Amino acid sequence: MQWKRVLLFSLLFLILVVSTFYYVLPNVLFRPRIDAVPAGAYVVPWMRPNPSIQDLLRVPLDQLPWTLDAVMAGALRLDVTFRIAMPSGTRVIPSTVYLGHDADYLYMGGRFSGIGPNPFSNPQAGYPDYFDIKFDVANDGVLTFPEGGSMMEVVVSLPGPGTPPHGWNTRLFWSYLDEVWRNYIAAVGRAAWDFADAYGMTVNTAGEMAAEYDNSTGTLVIISSRHLWRAGYYTNSFQMRPGERWVMGFLLELGLANPNNGANGHPVYGDYVDGWPINTYPYLSNDSSWWPKLVIDLTSPPQTIPGQTTPGTKT
Repeated sequence: MQWKRVLLFSLLFLILVVSTFYYVLPNVLFRPRIDAVPAGAYVVPWMRPNPSIQDLLRVPLDQLPWTLDAVMAGALRLDVTFRIAMPSGTRVIPSTVYLGHDADYLYMGGRFSGIGPNPFSNPQAGYPDYFDIKFDVANDGVLTFPEGGSMMEVVVSLPGPGTPPHGWNTRLFWSYLDEVWRNYIAAVGRAAWDFADAYGMTVNTAGEMAAEYDNSTGTLVIISSRHLWRAGYYTNSFQMRPGERWVMGFLLELGLANPNNGANGHPVYGDYVDGWPINTYPYLSNDSSWWPKLVIDLTSPPQTIPGQTTPGTKT
């Protein structure tokens, strides 16, 4: 009987130890980050795109265009005017940026009216239009490795025979790239934003992306998602956990890739870009103290997330 008591005691002790590791230590050693929300911060609401990004990728050509206002209903909307200085003049681009989130993803949408295709694109080489969102994840006003960002690139092909109905051209090439703030880049001799894979990081925050382009108005529409948290050995610092509330500085950019960037006497990081609230490209400073604040709050999930057709199911 004595050995049974010892065995029972050992099992109970093991359960206690395991419970401590799973339920106590995470909250002691890795306390949830719950930031206070400052006045004037932009709060990203709970929502999901409806239809989902996966469904948008399957929309038949005769049903174009899909309407981003409807797809991102309930999202935070930022009305922005970008002014991109080009050799041929300044492109003035009235834009609307949409931000929403659920427990897993940050959803980002953008409608950029009159951006037009990149003038350097040609049949042999495609140079993209792109939209960036960058984060001061630590929210301390100073960019340090490895602050995270996201870039959505779209190469718009020239219109030609067989253009879909309504002038919408879906012959697009797009990509989603993780960005990271590097404290020093040898090629430019200073700190700057760079693609995460250039630093040996895996691209593990990318979700899905869809895009459309209107040939008649030069309007580019983008929607994409990024993981709020995803495990990976190399990763940037934007890694939220359930039950957390983060306040982060953020910056928006719209740009056109310059094929002469860093060549033929052109300055490195010499793309044609404008930013919101102001343009700081090409990042001669790591000062982000003036960036507006963005709030993502995972502390109180709603029972039904806007954008769902049935509670508990994803659209």
